[in-house]
Amino acid sequence: MKRYRRTALCMALALGLTACGSKMAEVPSSSATATAADEIQMGRWVESQLDLGGREIAGGPTLLDDGSLVLYAYEEDPNTQEVGALTKMTSTDNGETWSEEDTGWNDQVEGFVIHVWNGSDGTACLSSVVLGEDGRASNGYQFYLQKPGVALEPLTIDELDSVGEAVFYDETLCLFHQSYSESGGHSLLTNYNLETGESQNITLDEAVSSSGGIQPTVAGDKLLFLYYAESSMPLMELHPQDGSCTQVLDSLSEAISPSALVGDSDGALYYPAQDGIYRLAPGGTLPEQVVPGEGTALSVISNYPTGICRAANGDFLVTQFGDNSDQKIYRYHYDETLPTHAETTLTVWSLQDSATARAAINLYKQEHPDVDVTFTVAVSEDVQDKTAARNDALTQLNTQLLAGEGPDLLILDGVSYETYADKGLLADLSDTLPLADLEKNLTDPFVEDGKVYAMPARFSVPILFGDEGTLDGLTDLAAVQQAVLEAPARPTTDDYNPLSEEERYAMRFTCAEDFAEFLLPVTANAILQGNSLNEDALRQVMTFVESVSSYYDVKDSVSDNTWSSAQSWTGTDVITVDSQQAEYSQMGRARYGWFSLDTPYSLLTMARSESPQDPSAEDVPCNVILRPGLTSGAYTPKVLVSVNAGSVHLDQAKELAATFFATGVQGSYYSDGMTVRTDCLDQKVQDVLNDEHASADAVRTDIRELLKSCTTPVLVPALLQDSFLEHTQAIIQGQETAEDAVQGIRGDISLYLAEQS
Repeated sequence: MKRYRRTALCMALALGLTACGSKMAEVPSSSATATAADEIQMGRWVESQLDLGGREIAGGPTLLDDGSLVLYAYEEDPNTQEVGALTKMTSTDNGETWSEEDTGWNDQVEGFVIHVWNGSDGTACLSSVVLGEDGRASNGYQFYLQKPGVALEPLTIDELDSVGEAVFYDETLCLFHQSYSESGGHSLLTNYNLETGESQNITLDEAVSSSGGIQPTVAGDKLLFLYYAESSMPLMELHPQDGSCTQVLDSLSEAISPSALVGDSDGALYYPAQDGIYRLAPGGTLPEQVVPGEGTALSVISNYPTGICRAANGDFLVTQFGDNSDQKIYRYHYDETLPTHAETTLTVWSLQDSATARAAINLYKQEHPDVDVTFTVAVSEDVQDKTAARNDALTQLNTQLLAGEGPDLLILDGVSYETYADKGLLADLSDTLPLADLEKNLTDPFVEDGKVYAMPARFSVPILFGDEGTLDGLTDLAAVQQAVLEAPARPTTDDYNPLSEEERYAMRFTCAEDFAEFLLPVTANAILQGNSLNEDALRQVMTFVESVSSYYDVKDSVSDNTWSSAQSWTGTDVITVDSQQAEYSQMGRARYGWFSLDTPYSLLTMARSESPQDPSAEDVPCNVILRPGLTSGAYTPKVLVSVNAGSVHLDQAKELAATFFATGVQGSYYSDGMTVRTDCLDQKVQDVLNDEHASADAVRTDIRELLKSCTTPVLVPALLQDSFLEHTQAIIQGQETAEDAVQGIRGDISLYLAEQS
């Protein structure tokens, strides 16, 4: 049984934000902070993390009429899921400190409390769950009302099951829930009159029903909410008397979460985004940023805001849900005693965004509040010509580094770090990184004569898996090619229905991207050896493409079957299942599955069922191996950390580099690869093997030994990737032979190889 609560493991840490913002309450004007050109401008937002003592969040934070804040948290045994006391936490200083008291509610309700919603006058609505014997579908839910100074009383309301949101509005408790029938799901509103005890059920507008429920906030005298439309996030006003909705804005700029929206008594709205916290004035259309997000938990792309509260003094508390399935609460306080800009600013550069890099920056700033850090993503996601943008970014970087300038710290994914190291442009990190704490098999390849010029902070493993015993003999690329050609061809049209054992094809290949993802992580360093091209290796790879694409008739393949799902439960990493895995694990159509292992938790979804359409069917035992190719022990280094040898803040830049490998970063999952710290990786594997909600017993491979067998880092230069995709597509379309592709790729990368020399 999966858990319904998400663990929040929090610790009190302070973090200074770099940007200058004007707070919405009691913020000094520019004339008050700087009256002369030579005065230091004062005032900055500071981020801190609430200490919940390992407890999980049941509700809040919420601002009460008396200016205090309240939230609820509870203890839960991670193994037995036994729930302990439900604690009420109260702050009378805008979230800086908190007092605690046991509510005693779990002794008064059926089951145990899973959620608490508070009204501004202190009235609380409780939801408890009574666990059924046949899984989640058999659970029962009870609701209770706690008015100030009055004993806890049950709420008996017809047709009320699991509630997604509850809001106190105009002497009414508005309960939002879902109803399901043959015609689909519907969003319902139950209005419970707090004075008379009468209730009324209303079906909400069909336009918002399809969004899966709404979570309104009280803003002035209105109920406002966000919901996911097809291509936008409209701001709506709800009229609870009849359930009708009126559009306020067709899209709320920068908003990313319909569950993180809060209003104030004047009617203004506040919401978090990846680049900060925004305010929309009453009746306004253009939100303004009031808290900058750079260098905070807001900027970490794997975090998802699930709630926001504005304190009486204008501070904010934002609840974030991370990719390791935990919730944390961050406080944003405007401190007038701190300078707006720190004396030292470090710059971090990367071709693409990196959640691990942002997490490391956050942790570094917590430990070094006197230093600002800016993060530059050289190639934005929305740029049309990524190749041209990448080339321009690298040209600019090269010019800066050769001139003794440029960013302080570099994330060199997709870049040849050896070239920079050979030219003396990278600093030696061997005296700074905690090498003894890292996986030796992963780090040794990056240690040369005792020096370290780059080190991956994450890694992934290209794997192949199938029924127990079926991987025997699949030792290299030629053996994989033979296995594909000896099995039935993959149908050119997609289907989700399982195939008989005799009908199953080997594995999924439907496009050039599939071939690149399968082949390059296990062949790229055989193709490019130092400053030369190994044409024999490239010829073997392109022959694989030609043979398999012809056999599968990939040219005419209709790949609508692009399966992708993500799942998690309390304490687990987010597990993503894509088509390459699903055609084996979920559909029972392929003999083998493949993907790049980013978290050991993926083992829990790897084995296939004896009958994919029968949830009660047993799993078929399976084996996992490192994906066969042209390289033994291949793994993919990620978040490759280097420091500019010409940095004017060299010691601080090296300290920042070391932060990437600290437990505070390595102990969390950001969907960009596995930890390289031995203690964190051991703990992660142990947690997977001990997970009581999904078993890895069907995987008959020692995953820890598999990870230790990763000894050869395979870096795929972006130019090789681009050229491979272009010529693979030409092979698929019948425009080139394998030999044509070999010569074409050689021509494409000849200049690159000359530059490496």
